[in-house]
Order: sequence, then structure tokens, then C-alpha cells
Amino acid sequence: KARLTKFYPALSSGSTKLQLTLGSIRSIQVTIVGAVKKPGTVSLPSLATLFNALYACGGPVENGSFRNIELLRNNKVLVVADLYHFLLKGDQSANIALRDNDVIRIPFATTQVAIDGGLNRIGIFEMKPEETLEQLLSFGGGFRKDAFKGRITGTRYTDIEKKVIDIAASEFPVFRLENGDSLYVDSVINRYQNRVIITGAVFKPGSY
Repeated sequence: KARLTKFYPALSSGSTKLQLTLGSIRSIQVTIVGAVKKPGTVSLPSLATLFNALYACGGPVENGSFRNIELLRNNKVLVVADLYHFLLKGDQSANIALRDNDVIRIPFATTQVAIDGGLNRIGIFEMKPEETLEQLLSFGGGFRKDAFKGRITGTRYTDIEKKVIDIAASEFPVFRLENGDSLYVDSVINRYQNRVIITGAVFKPGSY
């Protein structure tokens, strides 16, 4: 607009309008390395973001990290993305725009934990060192209505064998998980806390 004002003085007063349309979008080259399904250099539109690049390369492999994805620019870590914030909360604060020659590095996950049974979302979850069993239950969408909430059992690998772990409800906020832990949330026992059954010569037999 500043250049054209010399030839169209009415642009400065507003009586003449300028409309600008972007004719084509250039491409940028982004390199993706680490525990990713399709490592290498990909061509993306210059308006692409970090999540667009992750989609283009197929995302992390089975034991790749979803929570410590690094975007490097000029050999410096610009942002460390945690995809759980996006997948569970819709938070796109780490989904920043890419530039030419950016590098995305996906490390291997250090702590992966499996949980099955009475949760709304079961599967394998990646945990950070400071997170506890309470955060894992949150990742799993919380207990189902028939889940036994009093304790959770599972197995853990030691250096030479496996062992049973048994966590009471009071320990959920402080219990730290280790890589390879496998947990199971059981269902409530088939027993009633306060039931009396009345049968025989009464007007309304049944459970009370």
C-alpha cells in the first residue's frame, strides 16, 4: 500500500481501496527424526504447524513419546509439545507454525503403563516422572460405574522377575508408576451391603 500510494494518492485518504489476494503458498522443508513411523524430510505448505507435520509423518511409533516432542529451530529447542494436552483437553498451545529447515525430534518413551478393566478408556499410557496413579486414572477417563474403587492390582517387572503390586485407594494420589507396569481395575463384588430378602406369606415379597 505504501508503494502504490505514490501512484494512487487517493489510497492515503481512503477514497481508493486496495484488495490483496495471496496467489500461491510456498513450500517449506521440515526434517523429522527419532521414534517416528516415517522419518525424513517432508515438504509442507508454509502455513503448516507442528501437528500438521506429525500427521504427515504418521506420528510416533508404538514406543515413541507423545509427551516430549521437540521442535528445534537454529539448533535450539523452541518448544516441547505434550500431545496429551491436545488429545485429552483440546489444548493447541504447542501447535506453533513451522519455518523452513525446522527439525522435529520424537524420542522414545521412558515410562509406558498399561491399564485394563473398569475404566472408560483402557490402553497403554505414557507417564512423566512426577505423575502418579491418580493422573493415570484421569488419562483413562475415570472409573466406570461398576468399577471396584477400593484398590487396584497389577504386575511390575524387576531386574530378574515379575512381582505383584497392590495399591489401596488412599495411595492413588502418591503411588509412582514404573515402565512396564500393568494394572487392572476389577469390578465390584456381587454382594449387597444392606439387602434383606423377604419371601412367603407377605403382601410384597422381595428385596429390602
